[in-house]
Amino acid sequence: HIWGKGLAIIMGIKIHKKNERSGPMGDMIISNHLGFLDVPIILSVYPGVFAIKEEMKNVFFFGQALEKQGHVFVKRDDKLSKRKALMKIMKVLQDDDRIIIFPEGKASPGAERLPFNPGSFLAAKRLDKTVEACVIDYLPDRSLLAWDVNKKMVPQLIDLFGKRRIDVSIEFFKPEKVEGSPTAFAEKWHDIIQEKLEQNDRDRDAGKNSQ
Repeated sequence: HIWGKGLAIIMGIKIHKKNERSGPMGDMIISNHLGFLDVPIILSVYPGVFAIKEEMKNVFFFGQALEKQGHVFVKRDDKLSKRKALMKIMKVLQDDDRIIIFPEGKASPGAERLPFNPGSFLAAKRLDKTVEACVIDYLPDRSLLAWDVNKKMVPQLIDLFGKRRIDVSIEFFKPEKVEGSPTAFAEKWHDIIQEKLEQNDRDRDAGKNSQ
């Protein structure tokens, strides 16, 4: 948590809260995934353990810090790795620690979201844990900070660290239990988060047209 806040300060990240969260935090935190910035943004708000792609281990300093803090690494295209990661996620929840998940599995820069994997929601349901969602967006235009999954990570990180200030918004939702099908729960939150990002785009377009 402190490490996340420190990294956000170093990177010049200014977080604009669209609303204030209140009450106990969820056991599982989920968010849309736009790019690398999402990690320090979320860690500056929520103390917890990330389930994150294994490639992050290779990022100088950052990867070592994540590994030392016990974050869960997963090879997205490896079924065995995904099963092991799910077991580790369940262990984190069983130990009453907080897990942070990007249900899409990889970053996508637009408002349209990739499908949410229901596996983590199945774990939350089995263990009767709460899920808390948040929506991250980059300001004033997320395309200016777009993360390209087809490009090498290090040059993009160097570019991010070279910026003087990065403005982001975050919107919070109340924690809730997984009722009914984990797949239906995943689809529900996929649609809610996507609609929020699309609304942000509509608001931005309206603001540009009024100038």
